[in-house]
Amino acid sequence: MKLDMKITINDLLAKHPEAAGIFIKRKMLCVGCPSEAFHTLEDVVRLYGFDLNDLTAAISKAIPKGKRQ
Repeated sequence: MKLDMKITINDLLAKHPEAAGIFIKRKMLCVGCPSEAFHTLEDVVRLYGFDLNDLTAAISKAIPKGKRQ
C-alpha cells in the first residue's frame, strides 16, 4: 500500500485507527495532539527525525490487508 505523504495524522487515524499503535510505539505524541488535524506524515517525520520509508512501511503493515487501498 502506498500512503499519501500529504495525509494529515487525523485523517490517517480516522481511516486506519490501527495505525495509532505505530505512533505510540515510537513515542510520537501524534495521537491526541491538537496538531494532528494539521500535521501530515511528512511533517511528523521531519519533526521526529524518523525515516519516512520506515514509518510508512510500519503503518502499512499495521493496516489489515482488507482495509488497504
